[in-house]
Amino acid sequence: MIEKIKCFFAKRRVIAMLAVVILAASAIGGVITGSSIAVNEEDGIKLPIIMYHSILKSAKVQTKYIVTPEQFEADLIWIKNNGYTSIFMSDLISYVYEGTELPEKPIIITFDDGYYNNLVYMYPLLVKYDMKAVVSIVGSYSEIFSNSMDLNPSYAHLTWDNIKEMSESGYVEFQNHSYEMHSTKVRKGCKIMANESYDEYKSKFCSDVMRTQILLTEKCSITPNTFTYPYGYICDESEELLKELGFKASLSCYEKLNYITRDKDCLYSLKRFNRDSTLSTERFMSKIK
Repeated sequence: MIEKIKCFFAKRRVIAMLAVVILAASAIGGVITGSSIAVNEEDGIKLPIIMYHSILKSAKVQTKYIVTPEQFEADLIWIKNNGYTSIFMSDLISYVYEGTELPEKPIIITFDDGYYNNLVYMYPLLVKYDMKAVVSIVGSYSEIFSNSMDLNPSYAHLTWDNIKEMSESGYVEFQNHSYEMHSTKVRKGCKIMANESYDEYKSKFCSDVMRTQILLTEKCSITPNTFTYPYGYICDESEELLKELGFKASLSCYEKLNYITRDKDCLYSLKRFNRDSTLSTERFMSKIK
């Protein structure tokens, strides 16, 4: 059973990396000035969002999507030294919906897929530097490893108990990354398929998304307010359905700077910069500096 799990997730990682490569190739780079991010409200507040996935120690497994603990720590030091303050998606949503204040230079640190190594390597560094991160969970993966308890940092995913522990710490916020639509075998992520009727799509999409929503609520007392698109695949139908389901924001994989206003629509399809582990901290951060 353990070997089947390892094989399944090894194959899935390869597919995931290929999909992100395609998306990254079509992404448009953005620019962040070194000055205060507060600009005229008509233009919006400048908000960079960084996208991470996995953190592992071994140099042999480093890819454009797997960073080392040392790289992540260097990133956190750079963020702090350059005057940025990490925030949750809930903080951003409160700014738009309720008019609460944001720090002078906000930044959002995100991790996709909910790997167990986020607990092993990412979480202690957040505590050390008093920073926040947003982790998006694939419900089926957490369910598998909650049952198997095969918690190898190389391939395992966070269990419900892990998620609850990290959430209660105040350093990590959890969001919805679908239940089992994190795949490109049949459809491209959550995107509607050719010849699929709207009603068919609505039923499949809503049941999948809400399955993770219900699990996080029941198992961890968490109700996500943001949906993170698997592989960044988006369609008009999905955005409208997310609003109907009560999600107040969504995250894409397109690399561009966000400008946040009081318009609620600015919270959907937020852009993120993928943390390319082949780049040094300084070189990567120059993309958003």
